[in-house]
Amino acid sequence: MRNIRYDFQVESQLEDSIRQLVERQYFSEEDYAIEYMRNVINYFQLNLNNNISYEAPSYFNRYGYGQPLYYSLYRKSTRTSWYAFYEKTDSHFNIVYLGTNHLIGHYLDIHF
Repeated sequence: MRNIRYDFQVESQLEDSIRQLVERQYFSEEDYAIEYMRNVINYFQLNLNNNISYEAPSYFNRYGYGQPLYYSLYRKSTRTSWYAFYEKTDSHFNIVYLGTNHLIGHYLDIHF
């Protein structure tokens, strides 16, 4: 079983996501947005080792460090799926980017 690590840039993505969730009024309070994002992180923490990995399109290479990137998804609701993009080694996954189908779906050629 591989350990799961989060790249430093993911922390700023999480902070931006929390801020946007409140600003766009998906959640009325920051605490609810934080809890939502914790659930996303917990899902990948608990399930990434067992999820199907897909090779990421070359567009996402900008987030990595020269190794091939893969992604896995978490269908949070009927309208929103979260994607974790990561590098794989024999010992760990290094998550370098998190995004939703609303922001990056067109790069993955997916349709909801």
